[in-house]
Amino acid sequence: MQRYRTADISVRGKVLHAMVADSFVKQMIGLMFRQRMGKDACMLFIFSREARHGIWMRNMRFPIDIMWLDSGRRIVDFVEMAMPTSKSVYKPDGNAKYVLEVNAGFIKRNRIKKGDAVRAAL
Repeated sequence: MQRYRTADISVRGKVLHAMVADSFVKQMIGLMFRQRMGKDACMLFIFSREARHGIWMRNMRFPIDIMWLDSGRRIVDFVEMAMPTSKSVYKPDGNAKYVLEVNAGFIKRNRIKKGDAVRAAL
């Protein structure tokens, strides 16, 4: 079993508790096979470089919202209500260094927009 370090993240004043996926193996596993995430939980993927990092929904059990962040931790793209199917891969319009997966509905409830800053104690 993989051990994840944690970090607190703030998006538009809403504090989330992130599991940090900072290795290839952790990024491949992601949220697969989990039944749910806690109310204020999320997963933060940290990649070594900016690219159009795709998020694969294989073996997911619940829908999520996905945000892609540039190296300055600004939201460059997002997808709401990404559904759990084995064939879905979600990609951003542009390059990103980070990906933030949150519970479905978070983006709408918190009025998230492209360009919003994400603060993280990494």
